[in-house]
Amino acid sequence: MNARDIADMLSKTLKLDTYPIAVRLAEKRDELREEPLSLKLNNCQLISMARHGGLHSSGVPDRMVCSIGAACVGLVKTPEEFTGGTAAVGKYTVDSHAGITFFRNTFKIGDSGAMYEGIEFAPLGKALFQPMAVIIYGNPAQIMRLVHANAWNNGEMTTGDTVAEAAVCSSIGLAVSKNRTVLGLPCAGDRRFGGTQNHEMVFVTPWETLAGRIAPALNQMFELQGSLYPVAPCVLYETRMPDAYTL
Repeated sequence: MNARDIADMLSKTLKLDTYPIAVRLAEKRDELREEPLSLKLNNCQLISMARHGGLHSSGVPDRMVCSIGAACVGLVKTPEEFTGGTAAVGKYTVDSHAGITFFRNTFKIGDSGAMYEGIEFAPLGKALFQPMAVIIYGNPAQIMRLVHANAWNNGEMTTGDTVAEAAVCSSIGLAVSKNRTVLGLPCAGDRRFGGTQNHEMVFVTPWETLAGRIAPALNQMFELQGSLYPVAPCVLYETRMPDAYTL
């Protein structure tokens, strides 16, 4: 299946509220399909433009505000506030010692330095570039089916990013640089600035994994089981009701 077919299949089987998103990291800024907008926008805002509005969006470090998000995807070298743990103090951890561990558990390509000059996002079915990874937002029941599809051929579990800080950016980094499929808990910034809803989780996978394993498995599950989402309630039981409502 090509990207458009996979996007259509995801919509059919999971009834997603927003578009699945293709993402690509560019080693050089001039490789981006479109020039970034003039105002500074974080990755979660660019993703929101793509997944809600169906728009192509791109970003570069000098037109971003969120340093941790930029570091996670390798647009900048990780700043000292994160490697030294001080950015977490009073927000996520009691002191910088715990903060060092906290941010060590937040995967960042930028720990190895700035590797890319730009990033771009587009709805998977309309992307004009070859995706490196695909981002899918959904509720726990929808993400559950993606986890099942990822396990279909080998029974292996999907890695969970449970730090809940820069989750979508950290997961992109893991998918692109470590070839890992990750489900995560969107961070407060993603919810505040990207409009991510309280019920949403995020699932990020390398494009090759989605196209080669997850999408075919999800399609096979759908053909064998019928509706995958929503999970149908079991109603084959006899109810008890108040006397006035009982035959």
